[in-house]
Amino acid sequence: MKQTENFSDLQKQLETLNEVLRTSNKRHYELLESISDGFCAINREWCFTFINNSLESIFKKQRQELLGESLWSVFPIDSHPGIYNNIHQAMKELRVVRFQEYTPNFNKYLQFSAYPTKEGLSIFAQDVTEQVRMIEALIESEERFHMLANNIGEIFWIASPDMEEWYYVSPATKHVLGFLSEEFEEKLDEVWKRVNRDDLHKVKEACEEMRERESIVEFRYQQPNQPMQWMRLKGLPVFKDGTLEVIVGITEDITKIIEREELLTRSEKLSTVGQLAAGIAHEIRNPLTSIKGFLQIIQSEGTVPPTYTSIMLDELDRIESIINEFLFLAKPQQEIKFEVQPFRPILEQVIGLMQGEANLKGIEIIVELNDLSLLKVKGNANHLKQVFVNIIKNAMEAIQAKGKIKIIGEVNREKSMLTVAVIDDGPGITQERLKKLGEPFYSTKEKGTGLGLMITRKLLEDHEGELLFDSEIGKGTSVYVKLPFIE
Repeated sequence: MKQTENFSDLQKQLETLNEVLRTSNKRHYELLESISDGFCAINREWCFTFINNSLESIFKKQRQELLGESLWSVFPIDSHPGIYNNIHQAMKELRVVRFQEYTPNFNKYLQFSAYPTKEGLSIFAQDVTEQVRMIEALIESEERFHMLANNIGEIFWIASPDMEEWYYVSPATKHVLGFLSEEFEEKLDEVWKRVNRDDLHKVKEACEEMRERESIVEFRYQQPNQPMQWMRLKGLPVFKDGTLEVIVGITEDITKIIEREELLTRSEKLSTVGQLAAGIAHEIRNPLTSIKGFLQIIQSEGTVPPTYTSIMLDELDRIESIINEFLFLAKPQQEIKFEVQPFRPILEQVIGLMQGEANLKGIEIIVELNDLSLLKVKGNANHLKQVFVNIIKNAMEAIQAKGKIKIIGEVNREKSMLTVAVIDDGPGITQERLKKLGEPFYSTKEKGTGLGLMITRKLLEDHEGELLFDSEIGKGTSVYVKLPFIE
């Protein structure tokens, strides 16, 4: 009797345990069905024994199709060697293995976690394709940013709010500022020293403004033994949640832009002078001819002191020469005829012409033209002669007493350009006045009009040449004529 009761109690306990087990298995099943990660169980023969809903979505197959089938029917070994090796490792070494693989069959990136069990393996699979694509896009975007920033001609930079730390400076610093980008932070003091003293204050003010708003400033910058550069600095603040995170900006060399603007302004002035010339030259010339004729009659009759008539005739000659310069400026460019011809004889003829006047004034002309032998230019000989007559004449007038004028020829065969330097040892010109040379109606001479150098510059531009000046007070002035040549 007692044995029967004990058996009955044991049976009840067994049923209770089975119910607990069924409940536990049901909870585990529901849990595995509800998770977003794919889950499957495989036995030691690599066959599926369980697959949840999420894995059905990843595999795009119903579990009835897969249960009892081999794992390698889904992931063929030839096309998925990484999955094969890692799963084998987990089964063989009985340790957890985590890895990520691209699956060509599903065109997805899957992240696997394989856990060994007594029956085989429990495998979690998560679709991380979107995250991987985002990371790839981010890396590609970063690579493009670096490719762009590293190859643009301007300096792109990112700085801390106080501009004491520089998180990124592009390699353009080499040709813009004169040193490598990695040297920028340590050479920052040198950068400030190279900024033109007159522009320093406005540059520092602009840098302060960049902490609050976008700011742009143009300034002059001088590298050692290099021509002065014009720079444009532009920066703006970047805020995050109302806090200034960084300042980003661009520094660019705008020297050529400034030069083009100056050339355009000069061209506009030249056009204005030409229009003015066309309008007034003929109106003045006719009465001027009459006045000059009557003065010559008066001079021959002797009714007016010769000194007076001589002065008036000289002034009329001067007015006529100015009108002739106006008329030259009014002539259209298509009237100029260019021919290929040796250059050195043209210059030598001008020097020979000016030598007599130089001797009278006690000025020595020193000529060094050996480098110009055999060079030819495509141009108008008379106009080129006019260029050098104007320049040498100006040099002679600049020398107040006896002095020297050096005429030196140089050749740059790489650029196919010749340079003729006309150097006088006169009193020199200040830098401010030097900048205005060649402008209409600006002259360093008491009775000059400024049209001579303007015409000279125009003639050279017609020949695709260039006119440059350099001067130092007390040491003299150098004028450089640059022309393309044919060897």
